[in-house]
Amino acid sequence: MKKVYNFALITILAFTLIAPQTLFAGEGLFYFYSNVYGFTNFKKNTKNIDVIAPQVYTVGHDLKIKKPSKESIKLFKEAKKKNVTLVPLLVNANFDKVLMSTILITPEAQDEIIEFMITEAKKYNFAGWQFDFENLNHLDRDMYTDFVAKTYEEMKKNNLQFSVAVIPRNKPYDATSTDQDWSSGYDFKEIAKHSDFLSLMSYDDPYSVGPVASLPFTQKILDYMLTQVPPEKISLGIPLYCWKWDNQINMKVQSLTHKLTLKEYQKGKNKKRGYDEDFGAEWFRYTSKGTEYTTWCESEESIRTKLDIIEDQNLRGFSAWALGQEPTWLWKILKEF
Repeated sequence: MKKVYNFALITILAFTLIAPQTLFAGEGLFYFYSNVYGFTNFKKNTKNIDVIAPQVYTVGHDLKIKKPSKESIKLFKEAKKKNVTLVPLLVNANFDKVLMSTILITPEAQDEIIEFMITEAKKYNFAGWQFDFENLNHLDRDMYTDFVAKTYEEMKKNNLQFSVAVIPRNKPYDATSTDQDWSSGYDFKEIAKHSDFLSLMSYDDPYSVGPVASLPFTQKILDYMLTQVPPEKISLGIPLYCWKWDNQINMKVQSLTHKLTLKEYQKGKNKKRGYDEDFGAEWFRYTSKGTEYTTWCESEESIRTKLDIIEDQNLRGFSAWALGQEPTWLWKILKEF
């Protein structure tokens, strides 16, 4: 009996030493769009990227989808070479509301879109697709759900993953309200039933007085969304960019990468920086050409906290916007997790 016990103990210890010591088991999805550092940062960090989701396909006003650029195809090849799951986005041109309504009342256009998605996925070895249709008329939400359901059915027939990016809410939808926003176009419960998961665009807090997505805003969004969508079907949105505010007029004036934020801060005068415990975000205050600015960014602490939330709530993972905007320390954190 003692020999059996010792053998079992040795086996457990050996497995513990061999097994990867990763704490964060969630899926890391990174969005990509054409920018100065995006492709370079992708190549450098593929080991810490589970899914790359390039925003390269657009449905135009002619209801056709434009072919990918040479730059996009270069990304596709690199993803395949590095064995990174490739799931491109499909968007409505300029997030045009009328265009989206036209798509939803034109079944033939929907069929052509789905056929294109399947053919293109086979051609470039995509694992699947993500819908990123935004600025929907809230009166079209049922038609959008039908389009999602039809697409999901065809994706499953072809062994393709299918997800939907949505602007989340923190309260129930009211069809009679005159206060509708971009989140009103999504029936989260029904869309979740007809997709593999939802990427919550839980950033760009419309009522923020500082950060892109403070921790209280993120938690409030998540609390409601978990009443609509199973946790394993939620990928929490994390912004990799910063917001710059003009303190004289108390207005957000620019979105910046972390790299540009540090560059402006270093050139500025009367510099001060810190971490706001209430917002869960880092701030940089400085004066440039006589104007005082405060730029808010995610910090190491806030990112760790959001990763902890994902684990504690048993979410699928995160969806980060976007490669090329991120701070260099992000990759160190992901390695640790």
